[in-house]
Amino acid sequence: MNTKTKIDCPVCGYQGIEGNTCPNCDTDVSLIRSLEALPQRPKSWTTGIAILMLMIGITIGAGGSFFAVQTAIYTATVPKPTVTTSSNPTSEVITPVVPKPAPQLATYTVKSGDTLSSIAGKLCSKPTDWQLIVAANSELQKRENKLDIDQVLKIPSSCKGKTP
Repeated sequence: MNTKTKIDCPVCGYQGIEGNTCPNCDTDVSLIRSLEALPQRPKSWTTGIAILMLMIGITIGAGGSFFAVQTAIYTATVPKPTVTTSSNPTSEVITPVVPKPAPQLATYTVKSGDTLSSIAGKLCSKPTDWQLIVAANSELQKRENKLDIDQVLKIPSSCKGKTP
C-alpha cells in the first residue's frame, strides 16, 4: 500500500495525511487508501460501447434488407386478361390468359459407377455439361464428386441432348 500519497480526512477535513490515521480526529483512512490504489477505468470504454452499438445496428440493418430482398424475389406478377371485342358492340368476349405450366424436368437415377460427366455425356450434348445438372440439383453443390446410388437427379431442359 502506498502511504506516501497525501489524502484529506473525510471526517474532519484535515489535509495532507501521510499515514493510515488522521492525526486530528484518529479516523482510520486505510480504506480510502485501498480504494485509491485500485486501477482506474480507461476513458476509452465509451468508444468501445459506441463501436459495439454501431456493429449491432449494421447487423440488424443488413438482416432486415436480406429479408426484404427475399420477399421481392418471390413476388409474382400476373398478367391482366386480354379483352377481345367482336363486331357486335353489345357483347364483349373476355379471353383469360392462362399461364403455361412449368416444363417438367427429366430425371435420372444414379447407378453404380456413374459420374456427373458420364451422366452429362449420356443425356446432354457433351460431358462438360455436368454443370447444368449441378445447377438443377442444389443438393450437389460442393459435393459434385459424391453421388449416391439410386439418387434421383433432375436433368434440366437446357441439356440439348437426348433425355432418359
